[in-house]
Amino acid sequence: GADWMVIQRDGVALPNVRTTWETADGALLFGEYSGVFDLGPDGYANTLRDEFPDFPTVELVPRFVTSHPNYLWLNRLQCVGLGAVDMKNLHVQYDLHAIKAKA
Repeated sequence: GADWMVIQRDGVALPNVRTTWETADGALLFGEYSGVFDLGPDGYANTLRDEFPDFPTVELVPRFVTSHPNYLWLNRLQCVGLGAVDMKNLHVQYDLHAIKAKA
């Protein structure tokens, strides 16, 4: 996979991630997500000094794609992830929710 992030001058960072997972039963799942990583109003200037808030919030919008018959249901999901980043340990933790409009 690959990931990168653009940090805007207003302190809002925009992550962009592409990844592939292999499940225990051999299925390949492609995931892509972007979102908003809020480093605060002075986040850009602080980043240049390698200073970060302890637990900035992150909102993500993941999508998954696969051709494996056991996981085709993932192709129909739009997900939302809400959480925070532990900057000391560089650990991202978020709750992932699938959203669906009523027909």
